[in-house]
Amino acid sequence: MALTALAACGAAPVGHAPPAFPCSSHRIGEVVVTGAPRNAVPQLTVLEGTLDDPERTTRIAGVATEGLRARGYAAASIAVSRRAGCRIDLEVAVALGRRYRIAGITFVTRDEFPAAERLAVLEDALGTVNTVGGVYIEYRMLRALVELERRYRDAGWLEARLGAPRTAYDPAGTVTVQIPVTAGRRFRIGSVRAVGVGPLARDAVLQSLGLRAGDYYDGPRIRAAIERARRKLARRVELRTNLADGRPEIDLEAIVEVAR
Repeated sequence: MALTALAACGAAPVGHAPPAFPCSSHRIGEVVVTGAPRNAVPQLTVLEGTLDDPERTTRIAGVATEGLRARGYAAASIAVSRRAGCRIDLEVAVALGRRYRIAGITFVTRDEFPAAERLAVLEDALGTVNTVGGVYIEYRMLRALVELERRYRDAGWLEARLGAPRTAYDPAGTVTVQIPVTAGRRFRIGSVRAVGVGPLARDAVLQSLGLRAGDYYDGPRIRAAIERARRKLARRVELRTNLADGRPEIDLEAIVEVAR
């Protein structure tokens, strides 16, 4: 009896020629896919002709499920059953559910971090994942939020914490994402000083740094200033930071290697 697979979601079944494998109770014969096209779960269909390993099949089904969810089928599931005969045939029942696209991403905060940069940090896979119009993938979002939290701290919000994203799925096929942000205080530079050398060298270091008390703490700018001072003075310069007691300020201390 000819076995069939779906050519497209909701389309009429089309013929799929059974693989010509010899009988073996230890090998997988045909992988029959229902509920979706065969090419929706290639991780499973390539098992035809391989040695039967139920644990491996379970793991691969999990990978295939995550692959479907990464394509926007947030509620996708796969059930695999085994049918013993001349060979072990796999029956793969796929439930896709509705495909979702992101309708909006909002940050629950009143801080002044650039809104465009926040969204750009989250965007993944050439603008197809975790962006408006794209699909939502949680683990990639969590990874991006770690990077976004680092950027907050680099911009002076040294106590910033980003919470887990909250999602709301609409039956129409959209999902909205809310991200809570506890930014805390934004820190400024309290003082800038150089130590370890004489007054002339200290003045040269401070001029090379170009950092001023009262400016907002800016991690990339400060790191670039230290590198600039190292090159200009041809000396080792290290930075020490100290939080001012009770004030949203951070003191910078450039420790300069004494020339020998």
